[in-house]
Amino acid sequence: MRISNCRICGSEKLIETLDLGMQPWCNDFVLKDELKNVEKYPLSTVYCGKCSTFQVQYTVPKEIMFKDHTYLSGSNASMPKHFQKIADRVCNNYIPDAKFVVDIGSNDGTLLKTYKNKGLDVLGVEPCTNAANIAIEEGISTKKSFFNYDVAQEIYEDMGYADIISAANVFYHVEELHDIVKGIKFLLDKNGVFVVQGTYLPNLIERNEFDIIYHEHLLYYRIENLNYLLNMHDLEVFDVDFEEVHGGSMIAYIGHLSHRKISDNVVKQIQYEKSLGYDTITPYKNFSKRVEDVKISLNKLLNQLINEGKTVYAYGAPAKGTVLLNYCEIDSNLIPVSVEVNKAKIGRYFPGVNIEVVDESKVEEPDYYLLLSWNFLDVFKKSKQFVEGKRKFIVPVPTPEIVSN
Repeated sequence: MRISNCRICGSEKLIETLDLGMQPWCNDFVLKDELKNVEKYPLSTVYCGKCSTFQVQYTVPKEIMFKDHTYLSGSNASMPKHFQKIADRVCNNYIPDAKFVVDIGSNDGTLLKTYKNKGLDVLGVEPCTNAANIAIEEGISTKKSFFNYDVAQEIYEDMGYADIISAANVFYHVEELHDIVKGIKFLLDKNGVFVVQGTYLPNLIERNEFDIIYHEHLLYYRIENLNYLLNMHDLEVFDVDFEEVHGGSMIAYIGHLSHRKISDNVVKQIQYEKSLGYDTITPYKNFSKRVEDVKISLNKLLNQLINEGKTVYAYGAPAKGTVLLNYCEIDSNLIPVSVEVNKAKIGRYFPGVNIEVVDESKVEEPDYYLLLSWNFLDVFKKSKQFVEGKRKFIVPVPTPEIVSN
C-alpha cells in the first residue's frame, strides 16, 4: 500500500527520494520449489517536508513480514554482549531499583536474558511464533502478539507498570506507530525509561548504507524527528548513546515529558543534525545519486573478477543482503551461493535472485566473498582464514573495496 501521508505528522508534503526498485520482502528466504512464486513490492523512499522524516513509501502488511521471521538475535555472537552493555547502563545510570522489564519485538529473548540475569522480572512481546517459542524454552516469559495499546493494558493488569521498556531494532518496523507509542506511554512507570535502539539515519546516509532500507523499516530516525513523534505523546529523549552495531546505531533513553534533565548529548546531537541539513531535502537527494554509483562500481568489480576466472560467493544471509543483491541485479548467474551459520536460513534461497544459502562449514574457500553482513566485518576479520590471508572480502559500502590481510 502506498502512503499519501507522513507516518509521524500526517502531512501530505512527501517528496520522493531514493528508489530501490521492485523488491521481494527481504526476509522471505524461500525453498527451491517456491522460487517462482516470490512476490515483489515497490521499495522507494520519501522525505516529509513538515517533520523531515525519511520513510519508506510503500507498506507491506506486517502479517506477511513477521509471521515467520528467520532473524534470531542469539545467532549473532556480538549481540548478547551489546545488550548486556545497554542493560548495565540503564540499571546503573538511570533506574537502579528497576523490577520489571518489557521488551517489544523480543525475538528469541536474547536481550531480556541480560535483565533476567540481574534478577528482574521480564516479559517479551513477540509476534513470530518460532522466535517466541525459542525464548519460552529458554525461560523467558513471552506474549505471542504485536504490541499495541490494548496489549499494554493487558500487561498492566497482569504485571503493573514497567520500569524499563525496550525496543531494539523494531521501533521503525511498526505500522500502528501512534497506537504503540500510546501503549508505551500508558505502560511506562512515572520514573521509567523507554530504550529505543535502531539505525541512526545520519550514519546510514553518510556511509551509503542503502541496504538497511527495506520494507520492514518503515521510517528512519534522527534524534530530532524521534522527539517530534514522542512529544506528541508527552514523552521525550533525555539521553543518547551510539554503538557500532547494525551499521551504526543510536540508543535513545526516553522518559515522560519534563521528568528528567535533558543531557548535553541530546542538545549537541540535534545541533549536529541541523548543521548537516538533515531537516532539508538536500542530503537525501545526494544520497540517492551515491547509491546509484555503488551499484555501478560493485557490478564492475564483480564482473572483472569473474572474467579473470575468480570464484565469488556471498557471505551471510542478512535481510539487507536481499536488498543489495536485488537492487544491484546480482543473481545466481554471478554468485552461485551464500554461506551462513543460521540453520533457519541454510537450504533456502535469497528471494528474487535465487542464490542458495549453504552451510559455511561445508564449502571450500572461494577466491572472494561478497560480504553481505558487512556490519560484522571486524568480527569476521578475526577468523583463522582471514588472519592467515586465505580469505578476501568484497565490502560493498560505503564504496566497494576488497579487504584482505
